[in-house]
Amino acid sequence: MRSTGLFNVMVHADYHRSLKDSARVLLLSFAALLAVAFVPWLRFEVPVSVNVTLHTTFETVSVIVSALVFSVGWHTFSKQNTSNVALVCSAFLGVAILDFAHLLSYDGMPDFITPSGNGKSISMFMAARVLVVIAILAIAYLPWYQRVERRVQNALLIFIIVFAVGFSAYAMVEPDLIPLFYVPGRGLTPFKIGLEYALIALNLIAALGFYLRMRKPQPYPVVQLFTAVCLMALSELCFTLYSSFEDQYTNLGHLLKVVAYVYVYRALVISMLEAPYRQLELARSALAENEEKYRLLFENSLDAYMLTNVNGEVYAANPAACALFGMTEEQLIRGGRAAVIVEDDPRLAQLLELRRQTGRASGELTMKRADGTRFEAEISSAVFTDGKGRSTTSTFVRDISARKKAESEILELNSNLEQRVRDRTTQIEAVNEDLERFAHAIAHDLRSPLVAIEGFTNLLERSTRDTLDSRQQHYLGRIRAGAMRMSSMIDALLDYAQYSRANLRIESLDLAEVAEKTLASLQRREPSRALRISVQKPLPFEGDKRLMTLVMENLLDICWKQTSDRSGAEISVGSQVDADGETVFFVTNNGFGFDASAASKLFDVFQIINAKNELQTTGISLAQVRLILGRHGWCIWVESRAGGSTTFRITRERPPAPVSISE
Repeated sequence: MRSTGLFNVMVHADYHRSLKDSARVLLLSFAALLAVAFVPWLRFEVPVSVNVTLHTTFETVSVIVSALVFSVGWHTFSKQNTSNVALVCSAFLGVAILDFAHLLSYDGMPDFITPSGNGKSISMFMAARVLVVIAILAIAYLPWYQRVERRVQNALLIFIIVFAVGFSAYAMVEPDLIPLFYVPGRGLTPFKIGLEYALIALNLIAALGFYLRMRKPQPYPVVQLFTAVCLMALSELCFTLYSSFEDQYTNLGHLLKVVAYVYVYRALVISMLEAPYRQLELARSALAENEEKYRLLFENSLDAYMLTNVNGEVYAANPAACALFGMTEEQLIRGGRAAVIVEDDPRLAQLLELRRQTGRASGELTMKRADGTRFEAEISSAVFTDGKGRSTTSTFVRDISARKKAESEILELNSNLEQRVRDRTTQIEAVNEDLERFAHAIAHDLRSPLVAIEGFTNLLERSTRDTLDSRQQHYLGRIRAGAMRMSSMIDALLDYAQYSRANLRIESLDLAEVAEKTLASLQRREPSRALRISVQKPLPFEGDKRLMTLVMENLLDICWKQTSDRSGAEISVGSQVDADGETVFFVTNNGFGFDASAASKLFDVFQIINAKNELQTTGISLAQVRLILGRHGWCIWVESRAGGSTTFRITRERPPAPVSISE
């Protein structure tokens, strides 16, 4: 829907062209009325005899058109039992009766029952106008396809006939009892003019109703009815302006009335009579188009397609079917289903039974070509009734030999892959067991000399305590401390190997609770330490509680040591949401820190922060942290600067997004 002008505002595109034609007719009619009103030489009176002839012609055409609307419309559309058709047809029969009586009673016509006169004829003329506008107003606002019973249609017709005949008879027999519409020498009465303006208003209301209906496609010629009621309104306006029956307002009013009736006739009869033929032509065009589409689909389909009956006789086969089975279409028609299907395939009977019960079936069958080779095929078949009334089947066939071969190869590969995975797993398990035994053996072999070194240094220290000077005693202490550190490193390596293989027991836990317990333990170990601790609550996490406790212990132990010489020391544990909406946990302190070169190697095995304040660790605790977090699907990185704060961040294994954390 679009607007292309004043008359196209809110009007469906289907009506744009016809509405423009209607606008031309209405403008021409209005221009004629203005010409009569403002061009002096057009305001003349015709002789009475000529006026009677013109009036007789106009009213005769009006009666004929009204009768056609009734006769053709009633007999053509009354079977539809629609209220609008019944109302319009019945109303126009009444109009034909009243206009005919008006014609016979017009001044200048022979006397009919009572002397002819303008007052008697005008009353029947006005009754006809009222009847028309009521009918048109009703169809403008009532649903078009509102159905009524046949007896209601007949009752409506009888009522209008009785009204038209009764009013005509009454006006002819007792004309003096009808209100005055015209006074010779004085012109129209106020009652006549007021009634005409009321009819104009009703016609314009009906025009508005038809115009509003143009917003959507309608099942009847709404633009022609819109034009008709607008012309009726102009006609009624003419009948308010004449001062004698011989002036041009009267003739123009009768002419516009006849044109309006012709529009009604065309809208309700001709257009609707043409509609079935137009629909038939559209149906034929659609059928031809569908047949062409079917032909192209039939001939160009990559799948084999055959039309058969339920007994397997082939009616037609497309080129793809001929190529698939290696036969011509004539050979397929002669051979039928038996020529292409392996009859001993047990799936055939199942598919035929399924198609018999449901009307369609699909599945896989073994089929054969003209040379006898067999292949696996996927078929889809459906039963329908063709134009000749035969039960016909539409069957598509697709060669799936390549797909079956590929599926078999995939299954074989999967089977081999599963066996290879099992073999590889067994090998890895054996290697791990060998490595574990080797690690324990190495640990045992390394511990033996360490125990000997420690034992002999103790004996040496006790036996020479009085003879060694302070420097020599310092050397013995360094030897004993190195042995003890070596022993601790061996224990840490064994733990590292254990954590890499330990089974994870995932559960919901609160890292804030773990952090608080760890910090409490550290404070009990050094109760004299004064520092500020901040733990955000809660810090929900899904993971192995034992291993995540080790992670927090290692991180907080490092923070504790980093802040050992810092006055106003602070340790904070919490979380933030990064720019990607992911949670980032952090552990931060304001200890001595370290430079970027140290940070890049911090999580490697046996790497120790050698700064002004060296951490007393084995150099493997942060490697354990990274290992445990990696097994949980998380990663860790560190932000630090020499002499400043240090922050460990824990997030999902991905490139870190920017975060803003207040420390």
